[in-house]
Order: sequence, then structure tokens, then C-alpha cells
Amino acid sequence: MDASTFSRSVDVQYEDGSGLVTVAFKGPVSRADFDAGQEKLRLATEGRTVNAIILDARHSVPAYSPGELADSVERTLDEIAPKRCAFVSTQARAESLTVIEMVSFPFAVRVQAFADMDAARAWVSAAL
Repeated sequence: MDASTFSRSVDVQYEDGSGLVTVAFKGPVSRADFDAGQEKLRLATEGRTVNAIILDARHSVPAYSPGELADSVERTLDEIAPKRCAFVSTQARAESLTVIEMVSFPFAVRVQAFADMDAARAWVSAAL
């Protein structure tokens, strides 16, 4: 699968040295965007250690069901096993945060919500 097949609404960045992955969503985010993000994440982290993940939803609008979110989070955590997950959103997304927290619990991943990237980065840095 080449990069042209991926959704432009999902950007995945891996930071060498720290093991931090940032997944940024833009615009309406659907199940197809989760799937594209999953593939981007797999390619970016293959053979690498992931210590923490930041999910940046500040510039996105949910177009998915809670079940689709839960499935995507579970697949992600099963593949990369980070120690911490920061959820960044400037909007009230209590349902999304609750789903992420519930799915993360069996994986022993600590989850925290933030309104800005600087605070999220400072919190995940404890796992880097």
C-alpha cells in the first residue's frame, strides 16, 4: 500500500530516540480514517519501541461510533503497547475519552486528557 491510498485526515509522526508517536486527526474522522491511521501507524512504528502516544483531535470532528473508536484503540494498543496515551482536544469529548480509558485499562496504559499539546507532551515525557 503506498502513501497515496491513505486518508489525508490522519497524520502519524514517530520521534526516534524518545519512542513518542503523535497521531493527528483533521476534519471529519470516520472508521476508514481509523483504518488508514492504523496502517500509517504500523508503517511508522514497525520494529520500533513505542513508549507513549499522543492522539491529537483538536482539529477534527467525530464521524464514527463509540464501537468503531473502541475497536481502533484496541487494535492500536495491541500492536504498539505504549505506557501512556494523551488525548488532546479543545472540545468536550467525554464519550471519546471514556471509551479510550475503558479500552486502555486492560493494557495497563495510563490515559489523560489535555486541551493543549504542550501539557500533553509534558505528561507523556514521564514515559519516554
